[in-house]
Amino acid sequence: TALSAHALALAASRACVTEVMPREAYVHMLALAEALAQHLRTVFARHGLPWPVTQGGARIEFVCGDRAPRNGTEARAAMQGPLEQALHLFLINRGVLIAPFHNMMLVCPATTAAQVEQLAGALDECLSTLIGTPA
Repeated sequence: TALSAHALALAASRACVTEVMPREAYVHMLALAEALAQHLRTVFARHGLPWPVTQGGARIEFVCGDRAPRNGTEARAAMQGPLEQALHLFLINRGVLIAPFHNMMLVCPATTAAQVEQLAGALDECLSTLIGTPA
């Protein structure tokens, strides 16, 4: 928006940076994203799953496989349709929605620690149910 040098676009950009997404918002998002990534790694390890968790800023995703894909072809090949559908359905039925592609989660300024805990807990419960790991 700033490239257009349009006064309205510049004002909107300034408002976004100062009012909507100030430094504190990023500090909050990145800390919760790191916590979520660590929770997911802990859950997967507890169930003996080698599933990699990757984090880029406030974006976290996991793959139901033994290594993170390096390109789109590998990402497509790593998809586990029935398993991922079961995970998503289980989570949705517990009030948790994650992006169905890439098993992706985004932390935003409004995300709370309780929501991170809810997601990790629901995923842990799901894997206990699917694998038979004691809760």
